[in-house]
Amino acid sequence: MDQAVLFRRCLHCLLAFAPAYFLLPTELPVLGVGRWVLLILFFLAVSLVEVVRLVMGWTFFGLRPHERHQIASFVWAAAGVTVALWFFRDDIATAAIIGMALVDPLAGELRRVRPSSTVTIAVPIAVYVVISAVVFSAYGLMSDLSIVTVSIIGATTAVGAERKKIRYLDDDFLMIVLPCLLMELFAF
Repeated sequence: MDQAVLFRRCLHCLLAFAPAYFLLPTELPVLGVGRWVLLILFFLAVSLVEVVRLVMGWTFFGLRPHERHQIASFVWAAAGVTVALWFFRDDIATAAIIGMALVDPLAGELRRVRPSSTVTIAVPIAVYVVISAVVFSAYGLMSDLSIVTVSIIGATTAVGAERKKIRYLDDDFLMIVLPCLLMELFAF
């Protein structure tokens, strides 16, 4: 594995810390603003960096060649994280973000090593189900049946989104938002 791929995969895994946002108080006493302001500032900062990068024609270490002249995956990931943290239940957003952060690089690595194997689908789904089930159990808001059902729905949706390549819509966004939508719909 080359250094750029390893770097990208490690950065990807760091997104698993994004749900720490929910640990912040809803109103930030020192700043006198809601925590949502930090979320919007985060997304605006990432977007500004991307606009400057595209206008100036810069590339960063770790960018994939096809991202040179289009919106990079880190911006799509930031958009997905922002949508999940703002619009979805804490447990569902947490499961989707951690699931994407860990399963997307895992799936990519499995595909690199074993390109035409059912392992590249089965293992990411299993890992996502476990992540989701642990998150949902920790929150304690769902029945056991709901945990299993929603975890399977989230896993199959996320892995399906990761496998389907759409030219100008990155899977980092889809792997967060689509599972959030479906898990929220089926949570009971």
